Amino acid sequence: MVKILEQIWGVKTLYVDENHISEFNSDEAAIILCINPRNYDRLIKLQSLKDIFSKANLNLNEYSVQLSQIGIINAIKSIKIDNQKVLNGLNELAKNEIIDFNGYNLISDFINNLELNHTIQNSAETQPFHKNLHALNEIHQILSEFKLSEVSKRLSNAYDSANNSKFKIAVTGVINAGKSSTLNALMNKKILGASNIPETANLSVLTYSEDEFAKVCFWSPEELKSMDLEPQEIQDKIIPIDELKSYTTASNEISKMVKEVILGIKLDILKDGIDIVDTPGLDDAVVLREILTANYMSQSDFTLHLMNASQSATKKDMAFIVNTLKNGKSAGLIIALTHIDKISPNDIKEVLNYTKNSIKTELSECGFDESLADETKFFTISAIKNIGIDELKGYIYESFFGSNSKKATLIIDNYKKELLNVANLIEDDLKAQKTALTSDTSTAKELVKSLQNEIDEISSATNSINSELENLLKRLNYDNENSNATLKAISAKIKDRVISDVKYATNKKIKLDTARLGVIIESGFNDSFIDFFRDFKQQISKDIDSANKILELKLGAKNANLNLPDIRGYIDQNLPKINYEILNSDVNKAIKSDKNIEIIGANLTKIFDDFIVSLNLPNQLSKLASACTNEYINGIKFELNAMREHLQTKEEQINKLAKSAFENIKDKEQLITDIDTKISQCQEIKNRIELC
Repeated sequence: MVKILEQIWGVKTLYVDENHISEFNSDEAAIILCINPRNYDRLIKLQSLKDIFSKANLNLNEYSVQLSQIGIINAIKSIKIDNQKVLNGLNELAKNEIIDFNGYNLISDFINNLELNHTIQNSAETQPFHKNLHALNEIHQILSEFKLSEVSKRLSNAYDSANNSKFKIAVTGVINAGKSSTLNALMNKKILGASNIPETANLSVLTYSEDEFAKVCFWSPEELKSMDLEPQEIQDKIIPIDELKSYTTASNEISKMVKEVILGIKLDILKDGIDIVDTPGLDDAVVLREILTANYMSQSDFTLHLMNASQSATKKDMAFIVNTLKNGKSAGLIIALTHIDKISPNDIKEVLNYTKNSIKTELSECGFDESLADETKFFTISAIKNIGIDELKGYIYESFFGSNSKKATLIIDNYKKELLNVANLIEDDLKAQKTALTSDTSTAKELVKSLQNEIDEISSATNSINSELENLLKRLNYDNENSNATLKAISAKIKDRVISDVKYATNKKIKLDTARLGVIIESGFNDSFIDFFRDFKQQISKDIDSANKILELKLGAKNANLNLPDIRGYIDQNLPKINYEILNSDVNKAIKSDKNIEIIGANLTKIFDDFIVSLNLPNQLSKLASACTNEYINGIKFELNAMREHLQTKEEQINKLAKSAFENIKDKEQLITDIDTKISQCQEIKNRIELC
């Protein structure tokens, strides 16, 4: 890396990070690679080049050009930038005399001789999220060394929030879809299906742990009773992994009592912050376990659905996929056709096309827009032959940690914001200390007086804001008396669609598609729930925004330093979770129990009405409204109190420095020099934060 830079830049070569990886497209990469001392002065005047560097949050100078050139070469090595497209771009630039013949030959020969690493793309360390997280963690450590007690908790909370964030993927599929073998291949270790690890009849959550363990969680007495098992109170147990077999094999009676297993394992893919939820088969006979699976799916960032290539597009698969796409049970859907080593290349292509078309057909037949399937990503894999595993893993890493990941971007942005706030607080304190040391007595007194005024303003604002915040609870009234009536009207339409399918199956003398009925029921109700939840969030957000504006008016610039609670995120996390498994089961029983359509219709009406009443949505949302408003109020009170305490400590410190008597003038000068050094360090830290 250093040699190629020296060949391009000669004596102007600068020291840059050899491990840096740049995020440019192939055309941009070609333009940057062609820059050298002979054309540098001419090219840096181009607005298009300035725009390229601006988009990458870099200033256009010799350092950023050389850093980007190294970053591009590393990106080409790790298959993040297409080397052939870069070579084509360089060729075009040479034709247009942007780069001379010697420069073109030097770069193109180097790229042609690069040894491409097809596995490095699956490393989290190459992704923007982990690189930025690592850089911000280093900054966090530097800020902690200032040992300012008033911000230590903020630093600790910011670190924990960023580093303990989990990216979750739920793995689903019917029996024999190849879940265990695929997951073992992804993790590069035989974990599931091993002699001491549960088969996928159990729901297993795989998470990272330095000290490996297994936690066995049991059904409650009420849950056991609903499964026609003897109700027992069994405490969850943390055990060594090699003892897990005693709890999960079917030959042991206690296996019926096991709800789920949490496996803490020391594996790279888990260490990167990925939790894997290995679900039971879609054809699980235990309804409660289906509900548990649905809950995990709703909390996951992605769903990886596996289908045996030789048995793909079953009715169970199609109903699940349509339901997932329509109801958005996870942020993204990945479909992998497994066991492709058992069929020919032509058959693989045919099966893949058939699966894609079947999904769109199913969507259309259920009354949904076919375009819902457009964002679904498809892979063809064989765990036994290790075909397509690297590509699948690479896509998962890019989706979770790449530059286009909304979740990763939000985590990094929040971390940056809080570290920047802390750096500003530290810098302000240092500047105040310097003022106290370098000014005369009257100036120091003015500074102390100014701080006292700030404390008084915060105290006054706190009283005023607290009064305003308390009014939030009084004003907030989630009044939705008509919600049950609206849902009943919608349930009548859903009932008509179900009856229509029953009549069709009866007249045609074909088997009723119960999976399709489940999709109709869930999607019909979910459309209504989405509207209710959206209105609910808008109402609370309006009140919270109003409170934020009051804060801005009363605190001015100081408001920027507040770490305000994320109420919208809190609402999303705590919205009522709707499960349909029992409802669908009751509907199927009602249809099978009678041949008379009118009786079936009456029974369905009662089932839907009971379902709506059991949800008790108005009451649930009212409780959530109070909870999230209290969350906001308590968060603001804590922040205002912390701000006041910080100012009081600052005032005491300034008073002490202003009154300090130094026996030796050099001691005072040295203290001022140390403060200046720390102020410069704060400036450097803030610049580093902005680059992440």
